[in-house]
Amino acid sequence: MTMVLYGRPMAGSLAVEFMLAELNLPHRRVLVTGYGDGVQPASFAGVNPLRQVPALTMEDGTLLTESGAIVVYLAEGREDWSPAPGTPARVPYLRWIFYLAATIYPTAMQIIHPENYIDEKEQHRAIATRARGVLARQWAVVDGVLAGQGYLAGDAPSAADLYALMFALWFPDMEEVAGRQATARLVAELTARPAVADVLARNRARENWA
Repeated sequence: MTMVLYGRPMAGSLAVEFMLAELNLPHRRVLVTGYGDGVQPASFAGVNPLRQVPALTMEDGTLLTESGAIVVYLAEGREDWSPAPGTPARVPYLRWIFYLAATIYPTAMQIIHPENYIDEKEQHRAIATRARGVLARQWAVVDGVLAGQGYLAGDAPSAADLYALMFALWFPDMEEVAGRQATARLVAELTARPAVADVLARNRARENWA
C-alpha cells in the first residue's frame, strides 16, 4: 500500500510534501477542501475526526497527523535530514522543530484563520493584527539562530529548516518574517533545490495539487 497524504495547496501539508519529495518516497495525494462539517471529501472525517490537514496514512494503513510529527517521522534515520541521537545537532534539531510546531504554528493560524478563535466577525481583524505582532517577535528568534549558525540545527540543513520554510512561504509579504536577511537566504537556498521547487510550483498552481 502506498502512503497517502491528505492536504491542500500551501497548507500545513506543504512541509510534508517537501520531505516526501526530498526523500523520493512514493505517495498519493488526496485534496481536502472545506472545513469542519463542510470538509470534502466527506470521508476525510473518518480519516481525521478533527478534519484537519495534513494527515498521512502509512503503507500499513497507520495514520499520522500533525505536520511536525510527520516531518520528524519521515526524516528519522535519514542523517542528511535528521541529526542522529547523541550527536550535537540532535538537541537543537528537536528544539526548533517543536518551537515551530508549538509556538509559530498556533500564531500563524490566528492570522490566517482568526474565525477559529472567536465567532464575532468584527473581532477577526484585531486578532490577526495582534497575532502578526506576536509572530514578528517569535520569528525574530528563528532568524537569529539562522543568522548565527546558518541552519536551525547547526551548519547543515535539516528537516527543521524545511519545516521553517513552510512558515516563511506563508508570509512572503511580511517583512518581519520572510523579509529578514537570514530567513530570506534560507528560503532562496531551499527553494532552489529541485525537489522543493517542484513541490512549490505544484502548490502555487493549486489546481494541479492532486
